Amino acid sequence: MPTPARVYQLKITLKDSTPPIWRRVLVPENVTLFELHEIIQRVMGWQDYHLHQFTIAGQLYGNPEDDEFGDLNIENEKRYRLNQFGFREKSKFSYEYDFGDSWEHTLLVEKILPAEKGGRYPVCTAGKRACPPEDCGGICGYEEFLETIANPEDEEHDETLEWVGGDFDPEEFDLDEVNAALQAIKPARGRRKAQMEPALEGKSDDFMSSADEQEKIEDLVKWVQSLSREQVAGFENLPLRRDVITFLDYLSNNRVLGTQSTGNLPLKAVHEISARFTHPPKLEETVGEHVYKVRSEDDVRSLLFVHQLAFQSRLVTGGQAKTWKTTDEGQQFPLLPPPVQVFFLLVHWWVQIDWTIAFPVSGLANGLPGRFKPEALASLRGLSVGESMPFEIFADRLIEQSGLTWPSKDQTNAHSTMQFVVKRTVIDIMETFGVLECEYVTDRSRGYELTRLVSICLTLNGKGLLGLV
Repeated sequence: MPTPARVYQLKITLKDSTPPIWRRVLVPENVTLFELHEIIQRVMGWQDYHLHQFTIAGQLYGNPEDDEFGDLNIENEKRYRLNQFGFREKSKFSYEYDFGDSWEHTLLVEKILPAEKGGRYPVCTAGKRACPPEDCGGICGYEEFLETIANPEDEEHDETLEWVGGDFDPEEFDLDEVNAALQAIKPARGRRKAQMEPALEGKSDDFMSSADEQEKIEDLVKWVQSLSREQVAGFENLPLRRDVITFLDYLSNNRVLGTQSTGNLPLKAVHEISARFTHPPKLEETVGEHVYKVRSEDDVRSLLFVHQLAFQSRLVTGGQAKTWKTTDEGQQFPLLPPPVQVFFLLVHWWVQIDWTIAFPVSGLANGLPGRFKPEALASLRGLSVGESMPFEIFADRLIEQSGLTWPSKDQTNAHSTMQFVVKRTVIDIMETFGVLECEYVTDRSRGYELTRLVSICLTLNGKGLLGLV
């Protein structure tokens, strides 16, 4: 498995075993529960002959196909990663193997550690005692098994030893052998496509069907696999991605009724969601003796953008006097790898969303020119990674190439207004997506402070994203 940012130190203990049978293992933070199942099988010494399931906060995770009657509400373990459960040190959850013998394991999160540079994970660091033989009857059956093989006078002694293969040492534990078994696990890199495809199910009627869906998935997988650790961290830490997940999480755990007039979020939700954003926006400001407070969601630009993006991407549903809630796609979105999450949002922004929401001024009542989006994409792709371009040069080229005009009789400020349109609909949004880095200066020439955009620069992550749009 590739080196992650963090690793979880887990102590896996076979429940009710006396003396305890346990293993200590370091696993990548982004390991799926299915991969963790494979790890447990190898470090404990099981043969994976039987069914299994995890229980986390009362919810079952495993293979939904094992739920024959569909009454257990089993979540697909391949769609959940360890770092999505908010585990902290000392957190516990359970793993059960073989529902007949019911081998229950307690998994304790002992530590959450930074991964060592060049470290190879998963790795077992310690353990005690042998794994019980398969099909010996659970903990009680194992105790009887040990009593039988320890007593040569027992009438079943010889038969039991023959059944187990000739001999059995309950104190045996070979760390090197366990780690050799771990190395035999197929690398996660080779499974990434298989993990991503279920998460992308249901997207074929969105951006994935505009061309050959399989080819799109292949390109996406190759791109994700090519990313460096630093690039992946950039996607993980992107405020927009984190804020969208915060938004989805809030709607999943709270009843939010859209206002009757506009369908906006009620003020209570506006305040609570905004407070959880990566960079919480100001909801009130004092100027002199006056205190200006946010009166509706429309006054909070960052929240409104996230809400519109989630709605137009079909991650949430709701409206006037209707409950805002996450869709099935919205519930699956947090399970996608962070680079895919950002790509998903960017494609929907580019293809499905009216960009004038970023510049809600009557001068764009008729929309942007039809050539504006493709010319914007071509102009952005024409930038070189790491090389700055003056904003005004970029904006003027896009204005000319797209045929953007400003419908006003007085054209005195039309040019600067169109540059501002480019800034709001293209530059600001691409900066939010991490596609661009922007340089600003403080201008005091007019007697007051004005922050002015000077130049833009394409990021490495931005180049990859634009190449896939």
